[in-house]
Amino acid sequence: MKSVKISLIVAMQNIRKWRTNYRIWILLILTMIFVQCYTKEISTQAMLMEMNTSPWLFPFLYTDRYIRILFMLPLLFIYCDAPFIDKNQIYLLLRCRRKSWGTGQIIYLFMTSAIYFSFVAAMTVVLNIRYIDYMNDWGKVLGTLAFSNIALVKGTAVTISTYILTYFTPAQAMFFTWLLSVLCGGVLGLIIYACNILSKTKGTGIAATGFLIILSAAVAGNERAQWFSPVSWTTLNKLDVGELTHYPTITYVLAAYTAMIIILSICIIKAIGKKDLGVMVQEV
Repeated sequence: MKSVKISLIVAMQNIRKWRTNYRIWILLILTMIFVQCYTKEISTQAMLMEMNTSPWLFPFLYTDRYIRILFMLPLLFIYCDAPFIDKNQIYLLLRCRRKSWGTGQIIYLFMTSAIYFSFVAAMTVVLNIRYIDYMNDWGKVLGTLAFSNIALVKGTAVTISTYILTYFTPAQAMFFTWLLSVLCGGVLGLIIYACNILSKTKGTGIAATGFLIILSAAVAGNERAQWFSPVSWTTLNKLDVGELTHYPTITYVLAAYTAMIIILSICIIKAIGKKDLGVMVQEV
């Protein structure tokens, strides 16, 4: 229990440093701009239809492969300075076991991912609040955009997938999109952390995760290739429901994410255990 508390303290200490990290604030502002740019057409359409839309915009926000890249990039910039070693972290490391400190760093990666995607989901509502009414179903506005050619004619950036509307309830779509996004973000963070600490450079991790993000756009039209593209699993229209497509199933995706998390976490903990403390101090 004590080791868990120490790990949480290590993770929270990284979160507290956000208050003075201007890069974090700039990325949050850019994310708000992205959300506004890619959802404003839905609000405009709601206004033209003289009715409000439902608040369930998040599951469709980055169904487009190129928009997905934009929403993944801020996480890479947050994680890019892994393994997050500074004078304060060295002090914590000296006062606790390396395993607890490393676990805290891993918890921080997933806390960051959860906070980021919760922020994105919240902004889809907050920035369009004038045109939103709470309703249990998808609503007429999203239904019209999904099952008509209005989106094609108007050239809306966000694609309202008929697949998602048909096979998921709003609550299911919101939850699974958030969960899969958080898991994907955490895995990307683990990859960056593992690559950086093993290679002793801070460019290797960015290159590896950048490749995976670009890969998700490159294989967007290939159902079989989606099985090997972790970033593609963040959007529900690229998952199989009821064996109707050749896309990976949710069960497969959750199992794959879990396996990657376990393997990468073990690699990171072992690497931290073997890393010389003097080298860590020199890196500060």
